[in-house]
Amino acid sequence: MKLQTFLSGLATFLILVVAPSHAAQAEPIAIVAAESTYGVIAQAIGGTQVKVDSIINNPNVDPHSFEVTPAVARKVAKAQIVLLNGIGYDDWMSKLLAANPAPHRQVIVAAELDPTLIMPDRNPHVFYDPLVALKVAVKLTQLLQQADPTHREVFAARLRQFEAQLDRLTAAQTALAKRHPGLKVTATEPVVGYLLRQLGWTSLGEKFQFDVMNDTEPSPAEVARYEDNLREHKVALLFYNRQVTDPLTDRLRELARRSGVPVVGVDEFVPPNTGYVPWQMQTLSAIEQALGKAH
Repeated sequence: MKLQTFLSGLATFLILVVAPSHAAQAEPIAIVAAESTYGVIAQAIGGTQVKVDSIINNPNVDPHSFEVTPAVARKVAKAQIVLLNGIGYDDWMSKLLAANPAPHRQVIVAAELDPTLIMPDRNPHVFYDPLVALKVAVKLTQLLQQADPTHREVFAARLRQFEAQLDRLTAAQTALAKRHPGLKVTATEPVVGYLLRQLGWTSLGEKFQFDVMNDTEPSPAEVARYEDNLREHKVALLFYNRQVTDPLTDRLRELARRSGVPVVGVDEFVPPNTGYVPWQMQTLSAIEQALGKAH
């Protein structure tokens, strides 16, 4: 009798220890982000329950000239959730999704989550608006909760943490705007357009900026006006896209330095080993330092 009891107990023990549980068998949810900007948001919400692949994660890559490889296509084909920017910023991803339809794949297009947040000029750099980042995080949380209900509260808790970080970012933006109200600035490309809207600053020379972004040669008159803004110190700052430089933008940066206009480099992607909010905070810090040196 004792032997039977022992064997029965041993069998139960082996079932519990050896047989894998459903949770142990569960694979991380496969997420592909067109850019690391959205990949870091996905990682912040998904944690260990997701596997995130950010296709463009090198700050030196120009997103407008990115070319899809077979390896990228395979990653997207296996993805359960895909995140992209939209407004033509990452058309390569839109084309890839259309060419490889998958009924169960969920797609988040940041620029389409709330059309009221999109600037009238259709500036595609929506990731510089914390409200857009929040919309992406909220939508992603909903999709993750549907795909993995057992971690529903875990995803919700991470979303609350991300929201708290965004609140600190918004407070920092408000403080910067109060210290430097109503500034007029310019840029080589309209990368920080949404940040400038948050700060209440005016961007001069936007026709020039969009021409450079779209690989269109700015007219001589447009270049002359842009140079005058720098030479005559009509702007408090010059922002330049660190990922895209050419002889014209290099010359304008040099003109800004000679004219005493502070220059701030900005990125289109979150650098490696950095979160969304720390990245944005670094940009605010660089702006503050540049303005401080100017005065």
